[in-house]
Amino acid sequence: MRVWLLAVSVVCLVVPMAAQPGDPLPRARPESVGLSSQRLAEIGKVLNADIAANRSQGAVLAIARHGKLVYFEAFGYRDKATNAPMTTDAIFNIASMTKPLTTVAALGLLEQGPRAILP
Repeated sequence: MRVWLLAVSVVCLVVPMAAQPGDPLPRARPESVGLSSQRLAEIGKVLNADIAANRSQGAVLAIARHGKLVYFEAFGYRDKATNAPMTTDAIFNIASMTKPLTTVAALGLLEQGPRAILP
């Protein structure tokens, strides 16, 4: 559940800032915020394998912790037909994301228990 919450948090963080030049947050080494560079590299391998198997065309992944950007990479193609590579400032059309985001937020609060929801 925490992985999905992290993924949704990343989307919420990156999508509004995608059109801004440069990094949206100050960069840091993953180890400085308690993450592993080697484990983060595994995410890239999985995404590249999905792209190679035609399960995905491309992706941009940003992971931040404690207000510091520790992983910000583009994978695959922005437009596979023209072999245009994905860039970290690509703009995505995301439709009807309100329900999934609200559901994940509600489930995250539910996971924390009644005290997270009730005053």
